[in-house]
Amino acid sequence: MAETAPPVPSPLSPTPAPLDVQLRDGRLDLRAPAPLPVELTGATLGLVIRRGGRRVGWQAEGLRADGLTAVWAETGVRLELRSAERDGALVISATVEHGGTEPIVLEEIAPLLIVPPGAVRVGEDTAEWSVFRNGYQSWSGTRVYTLREADSDPRGAFLREGHIDVRHRAAGRPGVLRSDLVTAIVDRRSGAALGIGFLDARDFFGAVVVDVPRGQLRRVAAVLDADGVALNPGQRLELPPLWLAAGTDGEALLAAWAAVAGETMRARVAERSPVGWCSWYYYFNRVRESDLVANLEALGKLRERMPCDYVMLDDGYQRAIGDWLEPNAKFPHGMRWLAERIRTAGFDAGIWMAPFLVRPDARVFSARPGWLLRTPRGAPRRACWNPVWGRGQPAYALDTTHPEVLEWLKELARTAVHQWGFRILKLDFLYAAALPGRRFDAAASRAQALRRGLQALRDGAGEEAFLLGCGCPLGPAVGVVDAMRIGPDVAPFWTNWMSRHLLRDRHGVATKHAIRDTLTRAFMHRRLWLNDPDCLIVRSDHTALTLEEVRTLAATIGLSDGMFVLGDRVETLPEERLAILETARDLLGGALRVVDLFDRDPPELARCVYAEGEVIGVFNFAEQPATRSVEIGSAATVHELWSGEPLPVRDGRVELPPLPPHGCRLLWCEPGVPSE
Repeated sequence: MAETAPPVPSPLSPTPAPLDVQLRDGRLDLRAPAPLPVELTGATLGLVIRRGGRRVGWQAEGLRADGLTAVWAETGVRLELRSAERDGALVISATVEHGGTEPIVLEEIAPLLIVPPGAVRVGEDTAEWSVFRNGYQSWSGTRVYTLREADSDPRGAFLREGHIDVRHRAAGRPGVLRSDLVTAIVDRRSGAALGIGFLDARDFFGAVVVDVPRGQLRRVAAVLDADGVALNPGQRLELPPLWLAAGTDGEALLAAWAAVAGETMRARVAERSPVGWCSWYYYFNRVRESDLVANLEALGKLRERMPCDYVMLDDGYQRAIGDWLEPNAKFPHGMRWLAERIRTAGFDAGIWMAPFLVRPDARVFSARPGWLLRTPRGAPRRACWNPVWGRGQPAYALDTTHPEVLEWLKELARTAVHQWGFRILKLDFLYAAALPGRRFDAAASRAQALRRGLQALRDGAGEEAFLLGCGCPLGPAVGVVDAMRIGPDVAPFWTNWMSRHLLRDRHGVATKHAIRDTLTRAFMHRRLWLNDPDCLIVRSDHTALTLEEVRTLAATIGLSDGMFVLGDRVETLPEERLAILETARDLLGGALRVVDLFDRDPPELARCVYAEGEVIGVFNFAEQPATRSVEIGSAATVHELWSGEPLPVRDGRVELPPLPPHGCRLLWCEPGVPSE
């Protein structure tokens, strides 16, 4: 029997509904307008501080009506809430003011906290909840969970530090989830949805914690990681605003949040997603100057079929990780010569660097030991171990609160852009700046440290440069980068043993993982930045990807309308693989909705709307063939784009032949009279 896909909704996102706020018995009740079954009752706020060397928690027992304030009498700390409606949502602003006599150290601030006897209602039964869990950084697994499922971290410390926020490990228990920046809770039965998210991440990392094991509420909270920032007597701290809205479409709520967050943080969004070529996914760090030149010539011959904007030199040109301005012997003419050669061929020039990392074999490591982020015991803070760079020493993190480091970063970007001529900078492994550690500026939060490093790079590169963030905690980069990698690296394989087991089938390098995050974070595109789904690999050699897997990757990249970057050796691509490239490129420019985001992991139905019609992407991520029945609408003619074959529409539906494992079908739907 064919599996029936969910109905394809209208392309118009339902308008969010703000929650009404009432103070009752010293607690807040937040309710959606009828008939939406969404409410939060008995909400309060809380703090976790360090005082006299002890970690102490507090939650307000009674909010006062005069400005919704609460005072922690023991410390003299006063919290004040303000609420307002913005673009159909409730926005709560909060201020912390220290009216006591002794300094305190802030660990966690919760401007919204619901614990028993309070309650959270989304629909009628928590067993029907689907909860969106946004990962911490580019490579973190992002998906929707039911409360019967448990989130889990990669195995091994060196894998965790490169994929998650090591300060907040996954609980590993069903019903306990932490979503960075934003979440949406959807009742699968009624469609009722609640969205919660912070609108500004320049100063603090924010998250939404859903702790509902076995369907029993223990805690739902919007929390800010204060990172041990000191609050002195008389000091006042304005917190990032918190956004809440109800609706009937969880993905639409996520998109509405992203639009307001992008506006709040002044997101940089270009008019068009650029098309490019990158050296990494064919040559990796073995790339040579001659490889770039050969692909320039091949791209020039392919210009009519694939108009390319830029050519990116990835990892492999530098003398050492940290010595970015010293090319190795594989690039005898140097970087300025190469950038000029790329521009002469008619392309913008791009270059990769991991500016917050340094390895012991780099000159800067021994010359500037004071620039390193340190552990509490004073040792250099390990940031990652990457076997591509050698099996010996790991890479360490720079301290991006150190004034000399910030000046060095500024000069690094200025040299690459204005002296060498690389207008596009791919900035990788950016999470290193936000690792826990001892910093030059002890008062800086981890989010502030990352933001300062990014801003130094922007200041050096200038406003006209195009900055792509990668391996980056998401929130602090909004408004600085032009594009953001929103998933892990693709690979010349679907998954492997490491991705399935050590990385828990959700984090890290694997084409399946990259596709999942491209779909689950599609709502961020053109709201926070341009999404980067990573490179398209269409080749038939030097790869374990099947033809169906190549098409699925190509379809996802094209439908998502983000950056479109080829990662193959161009001159060796056969005609049938170039045809896949062209089909995917022709999909750019649509508005994507992931229809079953809250129904399946990974999602299997995506709708992309264009001026001339729409394309429905139907995916099969299973290991066995699957059949699908897709609702099309009352009047449409349908063709499958990979095969070009017409598909009959009967009673507003298309019955698809079996989809092979890891395969997809693209249904091009045009308005008109349905075929017989």
